Amino acid sequence: MNIVIYLRVSSEQQVERELSIPAQREALQRYADERGWSIVDEYIDEAKSAKTDARPDFQRMIAAAQQPDKHFDAIVVHKFDRFSRNRADHAIYKALLKKQGVTVVSASEPVDADTPHGFLLESMLEVISEFYNVNLRHETLKGMRENASQGFHCGGRVPFGYRRVQKGRKVTYELGTHKEVELVQQMFQMAVEGHGGKRIARVLNQQNIIEGKRWAPSTVLAILDNPVYLGKRVWNKKSDADGKLNDASEWIVTENAHPAIVDQQLWYAAQASLMERKINKPQ
Repeated sequence: MNIVIYLRVSSEQQVERELSIPAQREALQRYADERGWSIVDEYIDEAKSAKTDARPDFQRMIAAAQQPDKHFDAIVVHKFDRFSRNRADHAIYKALLKKQGVTVVSASEPVDADTPHGFLLESMLEVISEFYNVNLRHETLKGMRENASQGFHCGGRVPFGYRRVQKGRKVTYELGTHKEVELVQQMFQMAVEGHGGKRIARVLNQQNIIEGKRWAPSTVLAILDNPVYLGKRVWNKKSDADGKLNDASEWIVTENAHPAIVDQQLWYAAQASLMERKINKPQ
């Protein structure tokens, strides 16, 4: 029988030896050899979560399975949770593949899904996998919330004007270069003087203080709107799901989390000036 193998590691977990791509490939090759199956292709998604089906090679594999001239009869994975951690996705894609005459096989979880006991066992494995996924997300968010409440970095890009500092297993900020700090202060001062994002960006680009650094008005305005420059750390301001602003009651704000670049007087003066420009902007 001709098969393809699907290999995946998630960015949500440590890539341990038994879950690494090479380890999965080795195990699946051994599994195929023992049965006299031929691996005709492999699909790999690295640092991709199985909570969603938005995985490039996964979708490429599904598309290949739907071709009239497909050259394989089964998709073999190390565990079913490599295929999907979402029960709905698992069921939908397995049903779609079944119509194409393609089965999904787990090398480490032998299940005959065509029998009542096999159907029950596979369903239980799907539920366990989804529980693990939901629980992992809950624990991750709990850890990030605690991390944020202590003023530590919770991922993402470090704001301009700061640099990362490792404190044990935690990450915080300290001031960046003197040029970077002065540039941020200049932006706030120019905002106080009545200049908008376009004007500030144009002046900074003309000065070319940091070689190769080009400023866009949107970047300047994002800096002027970020309370990180007051020494505050704000986490959970926007929803991960849709990027919409969360209610202020859900924000975690930590004062004096790191050195401030501007003082409150300059910050609030800049906000007032920008708001005035916005109000008086011609419609």
